[in-house]
Amino acid sequence: MKIVTQLDADGYFVGTTVADESPLEAGVYLMPARTIEADAPTVPDGQRAKWDNGWVFEAIPAPEVDETPEWVDPLEPWARNRVEEYPPPDEYLDGIVKGDQAQIDKYIADCLAVKAKYPKP
Repeated sequence: MKIVTQLDADGYFVGTTVADESPLEAGVYLMPARTIEADAPTVPDGQRAKWDNGWVFEAIPAPEVDETPEWVDPLEPWARNRVEEYPPPDEYLDGIVKGDQAQIDKYIADCLAVKAKYPKP
């Protein structure tokens, strides 16, 4: 067995793994997929290593941020309107903690009024 370097599908360093010796051929190692026989790189902070017949270091790209929340569907305005007009849930929770059934009932009635105002198509 020997330690080999593992790459991802794009050739970026992932870590190290083990290549086992072939049971049929002495001195021949069975290389796991996407591994190379090279020393693992020492990767500087904020960078990543890519194999290109040698280690190439590059800055880690900033993650892409989707500015649109998943729950907002521009084709469903009733949902967006409901979210904007529902009462804050802390009113409901406060009623539960206090055991105030009138407050709980008011919260539910307010939510039902919003649902009635913006029905699903």
